[in-house]
Amino acid sequence: MLKKLAVLVSMVFTVSFAFAQGSGGTIKGKMLDKDNGEPLAFANVVLMKGGSQVAGTMTDFDGKFTFSALTPGQYTVQATYVGYQAIQVNDVVVTSGTITFMKDIKASSGSENLEEFVVIDYEVPLISKDKTSSGGTITAAEIKKMPGRDAASIAATVGGVYAQDDGTTNLNVRGARSSGTDTYIDGIKVRGTQNLPNAAIEQVSVITGGIPAQYGDATGGIVNITTKGASKEWFGGIEYLTSGFKSGKDVVGLDKFGFNLLGWSISGPIKTRKDSLGNKKDAIAGFFFSGEAKHEVDPRPFHGGDWKVNDEKLLELNETPQIANLDQSGGMINQASFLRESDIEKTPFRMNVARKSLNLAGKIDIATSKTTVVAVGGSFDYRQSNDYVRSTGAGGSAFSLLNYENNPQTTDRTWRVYGRFTQRFSNSTDQENESLIKDAYINFQVDYTNFHTKTESPFHQGNIAHYGYIGKFTTTYIDSIGTQQVHYVQDPALHGQVDDTLRDGSGNPVFINGYFSQPTSISYDYEPGDINPVLANYTSAYYDVNDPRSSLDVQGGGGLINGDRPANVYDMWSSMGSVSNGYSFQDNKQFRVSAQGSASIKDHSIILGFEYEQRD
Repeated sequence: MLKKLAVLVSMVFTVSFAFAQGSGGTIKGKMLDKDNGEPLAFANVVLMKGGSQVAGTMTDFDGKFTFSALTPGQYTVQATYVGYQAIQVNDVVVTSGTITFMKDIKASSGSENLEEFVVIDYEVPLISKDKTSSGGTITAAEIKKMPGRDAASIAATVGGVYAQDDGTTNLNVRGARSSGTDTYIDGIKVRGTQNLPNAAIEQVSVITGGIPAQYGDATGGIVNITTKGASKEWFGGIEYLTSGFKSGKDVVGLDKFGFNLLGWSISGPIKTRKDSLGNKKDAIAGFFFSGEAKHEVDPRPFHGGDWKVNDEKLLELNETPQIANLDQSGGMINQASFLRESDIEKTPFRMNVARKSLNLAGKIDIATSKTTVVAVGGSFDYRQSNDYVRSTGAGGSAFSLLNYENNPQTTDRTWRVYGRFTQRFSNSTDQENESLIKDAYINFQVDYTNFHTKTESPFHQGNIAHYGYIGKFTTTYIDSIGTQQVHYVQDPALHGQVDDTLRDGSGNPVFINGYFSQPTSISYDYEPGDINPVLANYTSAYYDVNDPRSSLDVQGGGGLINGDRPANVYDMWSSMGSVSNGYSFQDNKQFRVSAQGSASIKDHSIILGFEYEQRD
């Protein structure tokens, strides 16, 4: 059982005087009369996402409106005013910790049809007035067009970010170590892997410089990943991707990766609210769920393929791994030392390195009132792969030619859950007594993460005693009695002289009737085990031509006893049956409670927040 390594408790209290840079995003805009440019005070402005109303507000005396504490994504803004044409702005992009400044909404008065919306498409400005940090944001619409499917490869499209191509999700920002980059998924600080279904990713935002204070002491960069939310309309999809299938000794298809992926997603309302005519108005509660299952024959095949001993020869070597050495030196010889060119064949992919994974993500959004929202969600990531062993350190050798069946196995499992409560406070509508403090909100979140990784033999797993087990060895002794003495000591209790070099199991001198008794081995019998049958065959081959008296005889003559591994072939290749003698695991847990509040005073925003974090 893994002992608790460390507990980190940190309290961070930050006050920031600047434009709002909270964990959520903000939309600011203004509604004007198209003809004379005068502001339209107390116009109704509604914010929609996924067909459901997220928030509503009214413009102030200057025609300005603000929506704060918004999860990143794309929104629709609908503005209406009595006697004016209604305006709808589609696909307004909100990013984490920034303000989206909309172009002025200009409405015409006296229009013929005031009930129909004039639809305007939002245009992302080339320069953001609230851009206080460097980096970039990739939206769901852009992600659909990218070849990469995971958040790490998407983040790597931002300048200054490098993602390793070894199957991990490590990111290096501007040359810093990957440990210096902090990743957040829906406000949860990531411990372990960050894999998510592609269909679940709403937005990936990367900060490479000018990191805001609330992100703590990250020395590299910040990656913010936001998952999709619920919708009032049912929608979903399923996709299947393949590049080939394993068929016998080859992969049939486009390449040798043997990549196969099944993805799915579904979203819809749990409870809806209807208008007076019975039409569905919006969703009070909704859900989103997505997943991906993936299998790869070889995640990184070599351009020219790999080499292995053919199946017939390998079977022969496993059954009789060594033979007697008939020259004067004696002992045993590994039969792999006599391989011929005809015994070796090229394989188009690396053997026994398949990787499989399952990613799940889900979320439930509940609008508990017009100004409060509760969100509950989580994700699960499972990956298992057999590791290609190029070498095993100093004096180690590759497994690929003779011993790929014993490639070690690595299993990663990460799951996280969270609950978040957001309260927005309505601005005062009193024209004569306008509030000094506006656009206030509080955000409270609790989350928990568990990351577990394990590397082991796929055959023995946690059975540690099985890793080096060869078989059962039994020694048969007889007592030999004689008078020859090598070293004399006087033992008054035994009334005689005893040989100090001869002692029993308790360490006492052995003395029988005035003579010394010494146990002598006459046989060292062996019963092969079935836990590591190939390793047992090494010793069986030795016993076929030898009659040892002790374990030293077996080891000295080329056999194996429990705990031994056969010598490498030409100091290059691990011998048949060599077990990867490594077993290790990590189990990391994280519990966090965080809260943040913000309020605007004229053109400035004050942010207060704290964070409690405990890691085991």
